[in-house]
Amino acid sequence: MLCTITLGLSSCTKEVLVSNDLPNITLLKYVNPSQWIPSLNGQTLSVDIPVSEIDRDTFENDDISLMISRDDSDTYEKMPFVYDGLTYSYEVRPGFVTVDIQTSGDQILVPARLTTRARIKIVLIRSSL
Repeated sequence: MLCTITLGLSSCTKEVLVSNDLPNITLLKYVNPSQWIPSLNGQTLSVDIPVSEIDRDTFENDDISLMISRDDSDTYEKMPFVYDGLTYSYEVRPGFVTVDIQTSGDQILVPARLTTRARIKIVLIRSSL
């Protein structure tokens, strides 16, 4: 009887279910140095990036994640983060994301416009909500 139980247990298999109903979407957008717009006080640089894939449903139901390659290289940094006294962050609204580079509290530090093209990776993570 012990042998039968052991054989019965060893026949269990693990199933991994992968749903293709909720595919994530990855978009690459490029920002040239001249596209960064300084704020009136000079403490923030911003760029609006049109993203037609962020419709009202995506905005309300899904997660939207951004990464930046500041010099369009093989390195991405997930936002938000602080580097060299500057905060890199973003905000989302239907049809757009806005990327901000701003001082992290130091009133003396002023963000300098990037001198090379930046690559922004936008990942739309679908939800079943």
